[in-house]
Amino acid sequence: MSAFIILPVLLLLGGGLDVVRATTAQTQLQTALDSAALSSASLNNSLPVQQIVDEYLEANLSGGGSLKKKPTVTVEAENALNSKNVVLKATGKVNTHFLQVIGITSLPVVASTAATQEVTNIEVALVVDISSSMIGRKMTNLKSAGAVFVDEILNNNTFETTSMNFIPFGGTVNIGDLFDEFVVSKARAVTDPNGSQYGRGRQVSNGDFRFSGGFNCIEHRNTDFNNAVLPKQSRGQVAHFWKWNNFNPWCPEDVSSVLLNTNDRDALKTKIKGMRPSDGTGMNIGAMWGYKTLSPTWTGKLGGDFDDRPAAHDDESLKILVIMTDGDITDQFRPKDPRRLNTHTNQKKNLPTTRSVNPRKANNKNNQVIHNVGHWRDPVTNNTAIGQFKRICEAANRDGIVVYTIGFQIRKNSTADRLLSACASDASKYYFVESLDIESAFKSIASSISALRISG
Repeated sequence: MSAFIILPVLLLLGGGLDVVRATTAQTQLQTALDSAALSSASLNNSLPVQQIVDEYLEANLSGGGSLKKKPTVTVEAENALNSKNVVLKATGKVNTHFLQVIGITSLPVVASTAATQEVTNIEVALVVDISSSMIGRKMTNLKSAGAVFVDEILNNNTFETTSMNFIPFGGTVNIGDLFDEFVVSKARAVTDPNGSQYGRGRQVSNGDFRFSGGFNCIEHRNTDFNNAVLPKQSRGQVAHFWKWNNFNPWCPEDVSSVLLNTNDRDALKTKIKGMRPSDGTGMNIGAMWGYKTLSPTWTGKLGGDFDDRPAAHDDESLKILVIMTDGDITDQFRPKDPRRLNTHTNQKKNLPTTRSVNPRKANNKNNQVIHNVGHWRDPVTNNTAIGQFKRICEAANRDGIVVYTIGFQIRKNSTADRLLSACASDASKYYFVESLDIESAFKSIASSISALRISG
């Protein structure tokens, strides 16, 4: 009786061990297959899917484990411009030790998995400060960080679905090719006005002025700080002058003009490399143009490589606004007489314009403020630089634009610190950079953007 009882018991116990071995093998196979699917579905992985799967199985099932031989894997892969779908199915066998007694020589092992990675269309507006305080290592590091940011955002597998708008700002923004569209026509303009023709304050920003010298910046009015397209040939040109640092013009030079709606990495990096400083910190104007380049009201009006952008806010597009500055917004200054380039020309002492003049020692007789900064508490309705900047930030966040801000060696609790912190979409998207290592901030933002745009 004992012999008759022992055999089934041993078979039952041994068969259980065979089943455990098969279950363990299936778990190992499933884990290896899941890892292979995730890797092969990555848009950044250009290797053939079958090669990736073979390498993962070889690494994770070295020696075959309990499997009788290498499992058979079927691969289904679908590639589109901005998505990749991979389906894997694997079958194998585990030899039995105890169940062979009753004729079961092996147990089947089956695993299947699927992985998808999708990239939404992405539009980025990069707004950077090139004011005179950026001279030296700050500017050098900004150029290096900007080039890295472009490479990170426009990588080989996502650049076709990504567009960038690059907007450097000094005292204002050089709008490049858009200038001819919105500057007042030559037929209507007062060209090269003298001091009495030019006027004062609001008269300047509302005047129809053009200049035979200078760069492509236009005067902005309080009504411009929204997403609307400017009326054609409606804005005067900003005079060519400098205020604090000789030969750093208030309007950025043409080498520091905007570059819009493009995925041309080389052109963007060349533009970044060629930037030169500009007097003043018109962060409100820089932010305004960053916002406008992401607004669907400007679709087809920016030029560049994408006729259908900026896309609608409810489209399958991710819109990103990055604003970087190294200081507080400044008043909008203008010369009283635009024919005299340096607003610090001291009429009493006739100080030369070929060297920097200390503002505290100069009479500033050729200097005027046409729009003031305001106070950091100013509401969005105020016609001040701070009110205008807040208006742009509020509108961008309301429209679902993801806003990142960078304070580059600014003072804690300064106006810039408060504004940038409030403007960012959330606390994690404000970067307070105390050192010269601005590249780390740009890399972190690029990684965050990649995580936002990839699903699945």
